[in-house]
Amino acid sequence: MIRTLFPNLSIVKREHTFLLYEIEDDSYLYIKDYGSIVFFNCSEEFKNVTISSIASKEIQPESLPSESYSLSIGSETDVDFNTIKVKELNVDTIHVVCLNLGQSVALMNYVDKTSDLHDKTLVYSKQLEHTGNFKLTKKQMRKFIGKTMNLKNNIAEDLFVFEAPEVAWNVKELSLLDYKLRDELDVVKRHQGIENSLNVIKENLDLFRDILNHKYSSMLEWIIIILILLEVVQIFF
Repeated sequence: MIRTLFPNLSIVKREHTFLLYEIEDDSYLYIKDYGSIVFFNCSEEFKNVTISSIASKEIQPESLPSESYSLSIGSETDVDFNTIKVKELNVDTIHVVCLNLGQSVALMNYVDKTSDLHDKTLVYSKQLEHTGNFKLTKKQMRKFIGKTMNLKNNIAEDLFVFEAPEVAWNVKELSLLDYKLRDELDVVKRHQGIENSLNVIKENLDLFRDILNHKYSSMLEWIIIILILLEVVQIFF
């Protein structure tokens, strides 16, 4: 589907998980399968048009998570303070840079979603603390658990944060660039932070579910007791 949006652009590299387009000399567009878009030396007009053509109409480009890095050619490979230095600029170098930046932006999106789930969990936790109860039905609980598990599954499926890109396996400079980018962007640490937050959310939901199950079990026991009493009263009369 994405390829049909840009029929006039030249694809310089592609796999089943990404497309790398050449816009013009030293200008590229990188699109990852989980939704990240990386613009390499592209004009603002091209960025806005591209995002508008891919994203839904309800999404405003300025509301999307983003970050910006400048890239230059130097005597050594280095990444520091939103600046990337490489010894040589080629398609493989651009691929490694775009992959890490795309992954970083995807993590930002997952951090926002995890924070939203965590905030909702805190609401019910505070209700439980202050009133000894919380306003959450079994259906809402199941939907909450499903949303949490889907988020965990999406992260596991989309972000292979412990694997270097295949192109960097056999090239020392690309491997070094990948390592420095991951270190600067805190990809692994942020991923672990999301996982820890989701585990805490799941623990809270498991506790809420146990409380709800106990509540409904108690209600069922009382219903059975009342029915038995009615039966006894009927027999007595």
